[in-house]
Amino acid sequence: MKSWQKRLEEPWIGPYIASMTAIATMPEGAKERWRTAGRFADVLEAEVKTRRNPLAARVVSWFNLCRVCQDLEEQMLLAAQPTAEDPQLHRALLSTAIASGEGLLLECDDAEALKPLRLTPAALAAKVESLRITFTQWHTELKPERQAAILKEAFGGAV
Repeated sequence: MKSWQKRLEEPWIGPYIASMTAIATMPEGAKERWRTAGRFADVLEAEVKTRRNPLAARVVSWFNLCRVCQDLEEQMLLAAQPTAEDPQLHRALLSTAIASGEGLLLECDDAEALKPLRLTPAALAAKVESLRITFTQWHTELKPERQAAILKEAFGGAV
């Protein structure tokens, strides 16, 4: 096997190739945002998934990945006219953060490993759930029946 073929099998390369393919068709402004956010996200995701660092260090990297998602959300909210690709980028990064968080939860059988961060596995689970809620808010359509139920629950009676 050639050296470049071995590199393709490294765990970090798949998302990198996918991100590079995705940017080929974007406008220049979106490409630059994708490159920057994608690079940070790829590095942070690789740090979370590689087990060469202690769990606490990987949890910090994961929280930084979550912050990249939040920063992109803020950019989208403040942009005069977000590009069509911005939500796609946000969806991809948010999905990555959720998946990485789930992976960390699977490793949290020893709560003592999180003690230096003053966190518990329940706190990590809450953050993953928060990311799921964010995903739902940004990337799913609310069906009229569900909307009516929420309004009724929030405001009582008929709406």
